Amino acid sequence: MSPHSFYRLKSELRSLLGDRSANIAFTFALIITPLLVAVGCSLDYVRSMNIRTKLQNDLDAALIAAVKDIDTKNETELKASVINWMSVLQGGGAAYSLSVGDINLDMSSSTIKATVRASVPTSFLKIAGVNSVNVAAVSAVLGGTAVTTKSPLSLYLVLDQSGSMDEYTNSTYTTTCSFGWWTYQCTLTYTKIAALKLAVASLMTQLSTVDPETKYVRTGAVSYNSQMRGYSDLAWGTSAALTYVNALDATGGTSSTDAFAKAYASVSATTEATIHKQKNGGNPSRYIVFMTDGDNNNGSDDTATKQHCDRAKAAGVVIYTIALMAPTKGQALLRYCASSTDTYFTAETASALVSAFQSIGESSSKTMLRLTQ
Repeated sequence: MSPHSFYRLKSELRSLLGDRSANIAFTFALIITPLLVAVGCSLDYVRSMNIRTKLQNDLDAALIAAVKDIDTKNETELKASVINWMSVLQGGGAAYSLSVGDINLDMSSSTIKATVRASVPTSFLKIAGVNSVNVAAVSAVLGGTAVTTKSPLSLYLVLDQSGSMDEYTNSTYTTTCSFGWWTYQCTLTYTKIAALKLAVASLMTQLSTVDPETKYVRTGAVSYNSQMRGYSDLAWGTSAALTYVNALDATGGTSSTDAFAKAYASVSATTEATIHKQKNGGNPSRYIVFMTDGDNNNGSDDTATKQHCDRAKAAGVVIYTIALMAPTKGQALLRYCASSTDTYFTAETASALVSAFQSIGESSSKTMLRLTQ
């Protein structure tokens, strides 16, 4: 190497080592990469824990729905029943993957116990070669002739049928359409009122499943627009309330006061406890499900409705509230009236509305049968 070349190389090395911006960028790259991986792995972990909680809730509800058949179905059939219910409860999100082989049943004595394992796909952990995380849940419930009711229940729906409920959601469905004699497959969009009817039907199916003899569940429904429109008072089972809801149309303004007052008076009446005691010997848990897609036209209705909500909560009534694509003011009223943050739901799609009603069905059903684990 010539002296000139040597000194040139020496100068270039000194320049590179003295370039602080390059050193900082290189050092930052070394530090940020593992930090991003760590944050990403944490997100995967949190997601898997959230899905594990959903897995547990779905298993509890599925076991309650399946246990009524413990005396008439064998283990294979019960496994299939549990997996079917969990598929329904999981919804379209497919948060976890599950197969019949992931369910183990223990049907000793009159108790049915289920252990479920599922896999949750990862996002960031794939960098480390981990494509899924295994989660598990365990639940048990008394079965067969030994099924014991923890508490009968009375549930009243308070439903918005104002004109805005005729607006479209952003959820579609495939059905058969016709043009004269020609029929064809078409895609339509759910209106809010149509989505509400689907959601109520889902809730009523859950309640009917855990009370096939209509001995423990009483349901009612009332609707409102600019005034209370009508109601189906508390009755055994779910058919009367469901028939009422299916006949609702969407029209008019919004005033929730009288409808909520009707629901509160009905579920809190002393006669309701007497009716249950005569038929099932129990004192019912009491629920109100209050939904809207808008807000009251008059501020006085907010004030009056809140007062009825306060009275209901003080009387031990559990209030679930659901805001369907509702504005800020409507959400504020429902958030106030809900018994807790866990009983307040927001839904921006038809499927989210159905999921909210399903969650209410799961929670209320659990009060009826004794989960032993």
